[in-house]
Amino acid sequence: MSNACACGRGQDKRPVHIVIIELHHHSELIQNLIRVLDLERFEMSLITVPEVLEKVDVVWADEADWLSAFCKGEDETVVSFIERMRPVFESADLLYFNTVRHFWDELCNIPFSAPAIIRIHNAHADLAPASHFDRPLLKFPAIFSHVLRRVWIAGEWRQRTRFFSHISYFMFPNQAITDYVSEQGWVSKGRILPPVMPFGFLGDRDHPVKKAQRERVTIAITGKVTNAKKDYHLVYQALKQCISKLKVPLRLVLLGKAADRQAARIVADFKSLESGKFSLDYSNNYVSSDEFDKKVFDVDFLLAPIKVQTHFRKYREVYGKSKMSGIENDILLYRKPSLVTSGYVISGDIDKAVEYFEPTPESLAESLISWVNHGEYQNLGAAFNEMNNYRPEIVAESFYGLCEKLIPSGPAKSKH
Repeated sequence: MSNACACGRGQDKRPVHIVIIELHHHSELIQNLIRVLDLERFEMSLITVPEVLEKVDVVWADEADWLSAFCKGEDETVVSFIERMRPVFESADLLYFNTVRHFWDELCNIPFSAPAIIRIHNAHADLAPASHFDRPLLKFPAIFSHVLRRVWIAGEWRQRTRFFSHISYFMFPNQAITDYVSEQGWVSKGRILPPVMPFGFLGDRDHPVKKAQRERVTIAITGKVTNAKKDYHLVYQALKQCISKLKVPLRLVLLGKAADRQAARIVADFKSLESGKFSLDYSNNYVSSDEFDKKVFDVDFLLAPIKVQTHFRKYREVYGKSKMSGIENDILLYRKPSLVTSGYVISGDIDKAVEYFEPTPESLAESLISWVNHGEYQNLGAAFNEMNNYRPEIVAESFYGLCEKLIPSGPAKSKH
């Protein structure tokens, strides 16, 4: 993150003290939040747990003037932690719940003395669970057990409804999901905020200059190597059809951990195709952010064989409608054009750096041949220069303006 001095952070504006609550995971989103909020007149307090804090790459002492973190003790209950943090909550201009998966009842103990925003990651599971069980006939025993234990006995749905009654506003990852939820009427339109704080932002790196002669084209699939969310078999079948038709060698990089048995079968399929025309790069271990950045720098374009129909816990989700894929963040952050499954439609300016393929081996093979042989991806590189709304400084400015409107009397509270 940047090390901006106070004079570069909108010193002429009144500070907005935003308290971020993250008791689950998504440390990478916290990292992105810090990177953006650092560019405007914010004071940020992070309320979190050790497993999140240790993955946030920040030298906290260097940012003490505007950024602080409070961590739950190892043996401390969530209720006790919330009570200990009461002064921090009461000093907030805005409360911002980055992820809420559990602790619905405990979180109701927070003093909601400021407007509260929640980020929704799985719209079906959180807003309309009863009508979105995943394959209810096939999975009836597991779903019945879930409803009996979690819903009826533990009261999860009731607790979540009670917690949502304290929430002032809902924010979704992108415009497509925002529009979908608004159309369904699960949240009143007055409580739905525009997605001015996206999950990702436009990276600093300029798009590589077009290569006059390409000795090899490198593509990458990001994320953990599993067939649960991406169709690796589709990619394998497409490569079988097109490798012999490529004019230059193709290198496939799997930018995610490939360690379990399913991943081993996926890797074995791809390795069976290796030749002078095709090579594979993968890792059996967790791919660190440094290693990820190093490998993605040499990538010409991304490939996203998304399985649009997915699930979260016992609930059916649809990528592009109720849930967002991380490919949108990767396209922006690394300025890489991408081939994306046609069922996952990206709205807004990011779409200018994307071409869609039907989820068939023939369609993907055709797209790969076109992009590799004719450099189609290079023609999309200029699109990133038109994505000003995703620049960190523009995102920060837009979010600050939104916060000013949401705070009843304007930002005035002093930090704890």
